[in-house]
Amino acid sequence: MTFTSLKKGLCAVFSVLALTAAPAAAMPSPEAQIDTIAGAQEVWKYEFPALCAPDEIPFHLRSFTPATTLIAVTDLDGNGRLELLFRHVDYLKWKVGSVPYAFHQIPTAVAMAVYEVGADGRLARLPVTEDGCGAPDLIGLDVSHPILEDGVRWYPVRTQQIYKVKYGYFYYIIAHQRVAIKDGRVMLKMLADEHGYYNIYDVDRFEEVATSINIYDGNPAHKEMLPADFRQTAFYQEFDRSYTPRGTVHWISGSELNSNPHKALLSSWQGFVSGVMDGMG
Repeated sequence: MTFTSLKKGLCAVFSVLALTAAPAAAMPSPEAQIDTIAGAQEVWKYEFPALCAPDEIPFHLRSFTPATTLIAVTDLDGNGRLELLFRHVDYLKWKVGSVPYAFHQIPTAVAMAVYEVGADGRLARLPVTEDGCGAPDLIGLDVSHPILEDGVRWYPVRTQQIYKVKYGYFYYIIAHQRVAIKDGRVMLKMLADEHGYYNIYDVDRFEEVATSINIYDGNPAHKEMLPADFRQTAFYQEFDRSYTPRGTVHWISGSELNSNPHKALLSSWQGFVSGVMDGMG
């Protein structure tokens, strides 16, 4: 081997080492990511029927009231890449006074969408992995705190829905779920659920009557539980435990987002607080 060829070989090796040792691209600042999200209307416009052509409106959004859509900017997984959350709900359309006032605040249907700024700097909608539990009501993130398990931040969320059956009876379901984001995917777990109906006495007086409560932890004693027994379980007592400081999600309306995307998104991000992890500081 000649000196020249040896020199070329060493140069090639050093070049590879230099490329391998090159530092990774710096994470864009939150402000830069807000700019990215605000400028990605062509990506998130499908959460707003008014921004879409009639044949572009996603089928699942046709049953929701656009005015009830809420949006938030978060970093739930703590990876430094911001998420854009959409919470879609629909409510009873009965005349006020014909059913208890509180029924108008309980969703009849719930949907969600989660977007994230990827490693490539682009905003993309995240796929969802779930175990048959359906979409959680992300408004519950307001009172949630992350639980760290195997490096994943899980957020407990309670989702309540109301529905009407024949003869004017109203039933409800309460789902106790966990939500997490990991490796560019939204993960959902059903932990427990409660089914029941309402006894209605007046527009401001009613009661929930549970008919079936289950905790999905493999314990036979946690199937078809009575309400009193359910409320004595460690699961029930821990699920809503509140720690200080509490997590906070600052929700904005669709009209705020569409009138001034950057301002609205920045306001939402500045109001986000992840909260205490597992009750520890």
